[in-house]
Formats: sequence, structure tokens, C-alpha cells
Amino acid sequence: MKITISVSKLLGEARRGGEMERVVILVGTETGTAEDVAGEMAEALEGAGVGVEVVDMEDVGPGVFGGGRAVIVCTATHGDGELPENSVGLYEQLVEERPDLGGVAFAVCGLGDSAYPDFCAAGRIWSRTLGELGAEEVIRRYEIDGWPEEEDVEGAREWAGRAVERFRELVRGRG
Repeated sequence: MKITISVSKLLGEARRGGEMERVVILVGTETGTAEDVAGEMAEALEGAGVGVEVVDMEDVGPGVFGGGRAVIVCTATHGDGELPENSVGLYEQLVEERPDLGGVAFAVCGLGDSAYPDFCAAGRIWSRTLGELGAEEVIRRYEIDGWPEEEDVEGAREWAGRAVERFRELVRGRG
């Protein structure tokens, strides 16, 4: 799972004494498992007073990383270390257009199975690509091995809360 936020928008909110208004959780999934985990993270963040929108990656373009929104990427790994089909379009647009994501901070949650050699490869691909485009990863990637058990889901919920706190710290530090 990943959180991305435009620092310039947050800085404006911080100067006005505001907090992040909304987190967008982008979901890359084949079977719906990553969507389930994203929903759990959204519920936890909403319970903490953070506005959240869960969005399928195939429904957005590269502009989702701008505009001052925080973005969490929650993605499963498909097949032999591949991105889920619904995330390929967004990924290819980013690679082709190579937008400057300087000023963007992010975090990634990856799902995979360590029985396969490319465990959580999709999460690593997103981390690497966003970093290469100038974005800053603000918290270590959270990885879930196999079918998510309750402790994995609870860990994802807590991780998402820590990621949001890192964004808030960033806003306060630069305000």
C-alpha cells in the first residue's frame, strides 16, 4: 500500500492550520484481496478522522499524484511478479510520460506469496518507479505474505496510520 501526497498543497494547508483533507487509496488487484485490505485501511483512517477514497487504479491517470492529495498504493503481485491488470495502464502512463513527482511523498503496501521468487514484486515496482520519478517514500513498504490473516490486516491498518502521521510531520516540518 502506498500513500502519496503533494507537499505544496499540504504546506498551504499547514500555513492555514489545516490538516490533510483526504487520502486516496489506489488499488491494484486481480482477485479483490488488495481491495479488501485497502478497505480495512480506509476504515481505520476514517475512524481517526481522515477523509479517505478507495479508487481502482484503472480509473485514474498520473494526475492522481498531484493536486495535494495523499495517495496510498495497495497492490497485489500477479502471476510471475507482474502488476495486476487493473494497474498496468497507470503504470505505463507514468513510465511513458515520466512526470516530475518531486514534492510528492508516498508509501506502498504490497501483497504477495513468499512461496514464489518474486514475492511482493508489484509493491517494489511501484516504490522504485515513483522514486525514480522524484517522489519520496516516507515509510518502509508494508508487505503481506499469503492470504491476509487478521494480524496482517491489523498491521496494515496500523501501518496506514503511521504513514499518515509521517505526512502530517512533513507538513508541520515545512510549514
